[in-house]
Amino acid sequence: MNDTATQRIRYARLIALLFGALCLGLGINELVGGIVLGPLHLAPRWHPAAVTFPIALRVESWFLVAYAGLLFLPWRAIADRKTWNILFAILCVTSVIFAFAMISEVMAKNYIAQAAHMKAKIPVFQAILLFLSLGQIPLELFSRKPELLD
Repeated sequence: MNDTATQRIRYARLIALLFGALCLGLGINELVGGIVLGPLHLAPRWHPAAVTFPIALRVESWFLVAYAGLLFLPWRAIADRKTWNILFAILCVTSVIFAFAMISEVMAKNYIAQAAHMKAKIPVFQAILLFLSLGQIPLELFSRKPELLD
């Protein structure tokens, strides 16, 4: 494998770590109900009055924290093939669940906006998160088996 591909995989891994930090921050922010740092107020993604099923929101928040932990694993340092395969399968499943959660979130926000006779916002943030989550699968696969890129 050439140096350019190796460098791109390193950059992608850095993006994966930043994505993990974002997921961790989103999960914690939702669990604590928003963070206030002086004049800066980071509101939770869901307005508490709009949440009709708070248990699902709490489960999603804990899922984000667990998914971030999965992204922080030192994937290239896992020497045991069987362990890596099991963790990779878990990553694949959780990435698809994450994508499903983002699609469900968009649908729920559209439903809430429609019930209030408003137009929903374009789901740019959720779309970016969805593609980042699905991008973790080939990233870790090609990090482990770079010969598949050729």
